[in-house]
Formats: sequence, structure tokens, C-alpha cells
Amino acid sequence: MEPFVHALIPLAFLLALFPNLPKKYLFSLVPIVWIIDLDTFIGIHRFTFHNIFFVLLLACIAYYLWKNKTAFWIAFYYGFSHLLLDFAMPGPAWFYPFIEKTYFIQASIERTTEWIFTLDIGSLSIEEFNTLLQSIPTQT
Repeated sequence: MEPFVHALIPLAFLLALFPNLPKKYLFSLVPIVWIIDLDTFIGIHRFTFHNIFFVLLLACIAYYLWKNKTAFWIAFYYGFSHLLLDFAMPGPAWFYPFIEKTYFIQASIERTTEWIFTLDIGSLSIEEFNTLLQSIPTQT
């Protein structure tokens, strides 16, 4: 998903549903959604930082910096929303490093003579994930 969308969707939800939240936290903590994608450069993308433990670490850092539970929950929400928005194939590794698998959902709707809705839930190991990445042609 595009980095801008990772920030826009959770921010819009918070602004719409909780207009009284302190704006300094809402806007200061937005970079959390981008920090998670740094595993593209450090470690294995969708594994190293795309897990619930790293999200909790970021939320704890926010709590430590501001000494405020609101900052913790907003940071956790931003990180968790990033994981949810990446839930399409190949998905994030929710429990990495303890479980070295990504989890994903694939949904499709087709219309032939009738509507057909399919929902697939799956997972990929690190080896399957790397094989999948190697099979995708690179753009030049």
C-alpha cells in the first residue's frame, strides 16, 4: 500500500471519530506508519517490523516520551492499522520472530451467471515468501 494511504486512512478515522483527541499526538505520531516500512531496508520486509511486538515497542516509546496513555494508544492504533492495511497477500508476519509466517486474506467478487464471492485466508513461511518475491519481475 502507498505510504500516504497508510497515514491518511487511520488519521482520518481518528479525526472523524475522536475530534477531541489532542492534535499534537495525532499528527506527531503519524510517522509510526512509515517507520514500520523501514524493514524494506533493514531485515526482511513484512517480517522484521511488520509484527505486533514492534508495534507495541513503538507504542511504549511514545508513552515513554510523552508520559501519556493517550500517546501510547494513538501510537498503537497507527501501528496496528498499518498491519491491517497490509493484510492482503503476502500479508504481515504478525508474530515474528516467534512464528516466522505471514498471514493474509484474499477476497474476490466475480460475476458470471451469478455473483461469486471467495474469501481465502492463508500464510507464507519465510522461504515461501522469498520464493514469491523472486518470482515477481522487477521494474526498471
